[in-house]
Amino acid sequence: MIRKKEIHQWKLDEIVHLVDLFKNHKTVAVIEVARLNDKQIQEMRKILRGKAVIRMSKKKLQLRAVDQYKQESKKDNLDELAEKIPGQSALCFTNVDIFELKNIFNDNEWMVSAKPNEITPVDIWVPEGDTGLPTGQVISELNMTLRLPTKIQNDTIWVRENTRTHSVGDYVNVKQAAVLKKLGVAPIESLIKIHYAWSDGEIIPEEILYMDMEQFQQELASAFFGARSLALELGIVDKETIEPLIQKAHREALGILFDLPVYFDDMRDEYIRKAVSNASTIKAIVLGEDLQVPTKKEKGKKKGKKEKAEEDEEEEVGIGGLFGN
Repeated sequence: MIRKKEIHQWKLDEIVHLVDLFKNHKTVAVIEVARLNDKQIQEMRKILRGKAVIRMSKKKLQLRAVDQYKQESKKDNLDELAEKIPGQSALCFTNVDIFELKNIFNDNEWMVSAKPNEITPVDIWVPEGDTGLPTGQVISELNMTLRLPTKIQNDTIWVRENTRTHSVGDYVNVKQAAVLKKLGVAPIESLIKIHYAWSDGEIIPEEILYMDMEQFQQELASAFFGARSLALELGIVDKETIEPLIQKAHREALGILFDLPVYFDDMRDEYIRKAVSNASTIKAIVLGEDLQVPTKKEKGKKKGKKEKAEEDEEEEVGIGGLFGN
């Protein structure tokens, strides 16, 4: 007879705790912790106090909690949430906006030591000066492992000059990583990054969370103006096109009106502007000069009869002067 394997009480308690966290928070961010250290997690927990809860658990317990919460809540996409949880991860439960949470992570950057048996993403430099290490066997580690130029001064080991021990893409072995850590060299930027998030039934992938918002806004604006131009060409009327369509219709109506052999007294200013515009074009072609086209009078400024008469006379003389007597 096969005995049923007993589940330890601490595991059952952890599942219950995770389910409670699901119930009390609308958003869950999945964080990969393989490249993070305990100090980063602890510091971030302090920063997020009152805003979010970071919980590190075994993957099997996380999956059991997700499944139990799915059965109780009937929320969408919890199966997809479970499928995307990586091997080493923490769940961050929060009620703040997921993009605000991302910004908090981005604003808190740590400098960490190079990890052993990995490729360095940056140049690694050891600065000149006192290492604070006492003389002894360690000096051979500095010389042999990292090839540092050293000297003894005041019973401690000093590095004689700034020295680059690794370039971008170099492999850092176990001994080198240990010595660099002993020297306190922490050249690599480390951020807590959200792998993806689940928010009240919606999955938010990493590419959306870390989208270049400035570029997105430019692309959105370009798409908007392109769509509006097409709508104007097709004559589609909506709140975005009604005003420019009316302006276009007004210009086209004026064009037809100017070609008719009739005169409307209330269109006098328009006729004058059209005549001056045509005259400017002719003058530019013949003489290679430009003539400024008069603009509309500012609204709200009333002219006296005498002043208006003088202006009308000047305009008429000016137009006549273009074509001679």
